[in-house]
Amino acid sequence: MSTRRPQRILVTGGAGFIGSHLVETFLADGHRVSVVDDFSTGLEENLPPAGTEGFELHRLDIGSAAAAQLLEEGGFDTLVHQAAQMNVRRSVEDVAFDARVNILGTINLLEAAVRGGVKQVLFASTGGAIYGEQ
Repeated sequence: MSTRRPQRILVTGGAGFIGSHLVETFLADGHRVSVVDDFSTGLEENLPPAGTEGFELHRLDIGSAAAAQLLEEGGFDTLVHQAAQMNVRRSVEDVAFDARVNILGTINLLEAAVRGGVKQVLFASTGGAIYGEQ
């Protein structure tokens, strides 16, 4: 168990592979963890069972007003942003959807974090693919 003061942490995309492992680690360190996930790719079985002490699950889209309200009013110390639309084919076929999730959803969260007094944000990002000539 960590010697630091327990934090209240919101993990977006917490039902995904990386997010779920972060949730597990934060809970083991004694933190209170809330997960926001729309389950478009994440799996509920990746998460702790309902009723686990210090754990809350919110089935929400990161671009929603409800997700922003949770972040604003939840008293969170930290936002760990793992949620994203990561399907490369879909990002090419539906650029607007990709932008709605990855850009506008992130802006929604960051603005809510500021309004909610969140002290730190951990933002994960990766290049999904590198394209050569096609």
